[in-house]
Amino acid sequence: MSEGYVCPECGLDYDTILPPDAVVALRSFPRRYRELLPERDDDAKPDGVIRRRPAPGVWSALEYTAHVADVLDDLADAIRRMTTEDQPTLGGFDPDARAGEARYNEQDREAVLGRLTDASEKAAAVVDAVPNDAWSRTATFPWGVRDALTMARNAVHEGSHHRRDVESVLARVVGR
Repeated sequence: MSEGYVCPECGLDYDTILPPDAVVALRSFPRRYRELLPERDDDAKPDGVIRRRPAPGVWSALEYTAHVADVLDDLADAIRRMTTEDQPTLGGFDPDARAGEARYNEQDREAVLGRLTDASEKAAAVVDAVPNDAWSRTATFPWGVRDALTMARNAVHEGSHHRRDVESVLARVVGR
C-alpha cells in the first residue's frame, strides 16, 4: 500500500525498506539520536540547546526525539494488532496536542533517550516477529486502510525523517 511512496521532504523511498532492513534501522535509532543530542550547550548549561525552538511552531530537538519515541511505541502496537487481529480499527493522535500534554520539552534528556531505546527495541522485535505471510494484513486508521508492511516502513520513516529534523533544529538554534 506504500508502493512508490517517496517522502518529498527527506527522500526516503518506502520501496527500499524490507522487513529485515526495518529491524536494523529501528535498532539504530537510539544510538543515532544520542549522537545528536548534546548534554551541554555552548554555555555549559545542562542540555539547554536541545530544548530551544528555532521558531514558533517548530519543535525543539528534544520534542522531536520524544515524539519519535511515542510514535515508534504506537506503531509497534499497531503492527502487532494488525498481524494478530482481523482488520482492526486503530486510532490516531494529534502530535502537537500530545507534545503539549506530555510536556516533551520539560522531560529529562536521559529519560527521553531511554524511552526511545525501549520503543525502538519494541518496534524492532515486533517487526522481526511478523511471519512473512502476515505483511499484507490490514487495519483501518483515521487516514485510511494500511497494511502491516506500510506501517513498518512508516516506523523507519518516522525515525529517519525526524532525525533530519533534529539535525536541522540544532543547526538553527546553535547558528551553524
